[in-house]
Amino acid sequence: ANMTQLSCLLLYLLAFHPQSSQSFEVPFPQSSAETRASIVISTPRASDAVDRTSSSVGSPPSARQSSLPQPITQTVQLSSGTNAEIISCLPPKRQSGGNFFSSIFGININANNNSQQTYNKPTLAFLHGSFHASWCWSEHYMPYFASLGYPCVALSLQGTGGTPAVPEGAKKVKISNHVDDWNAFLEGLGDNSDGTLGLGLGINPQIALIGHSFGGLTIMKWLEQYYSQSPNEDD
Repeated sequence: ANMTQLSCLLLYLLAFHPQSSQSFEVPFPQSSAETRASIVISTPRASDAVDRTSSSVGSPPSARQSSLPQPITQTVQLSSGTNAEIISCLPPKRQSGGNFFSSIFGININANNNSQQTYNKPTLAFLHGSFHASWCWSEHYMPYFASLGYPCVALSLQGTGGTPAVPEGAKKVKISNHVDDWNAFLEGLGDNSDGTLGLGLGINPQIALIGHSFGGLTIMKWLEQYYSQSPNEDD
């Protein structure tokens, strides 16, 4: 009942006090590791011994998992100034300019595009909800979609996972700070940006945004603040 009342209060504040939403603050868990350990099953269950969705009947979960692209966790400095934890899970590399001339003569006729890597499908950018971090996407979602050819990236917001709050020791983080970090993260996905993350996604990769709960709210605030400033539909 208390959680329901709290949720209703938050919705009321957002709906009827739009000006205050600009400085909306959210608490973060003191230990993301404890939160993760309480909801993620680390050992295979007996019911998972047989893969009913795989064409290879009877293959153990560990074998299925090892055949999928594996997530990579790293800490990077965003152009917003935040030292952020990000997770990437990319399909097998496909060199740009893969054509008859490049394969025979070693000439890349697309060399002028400065793109080190080409993916035919858009990049999926994941943003987690409250009391989570980017790890919640790396358990199943990112390896699965990467196996289908979708590059996957995820950001841990300030105060969650391996991303410390700014300033150090802060107990709350304003949503405006999350929005700035999210914008810096998205800008860094392009190989030609000043704050590039170096993921090799191309100069101007297509990006699909996926947010859960508070992550969805952050994305909506980002759309309100940043996307409306860009009238070019191709941006």
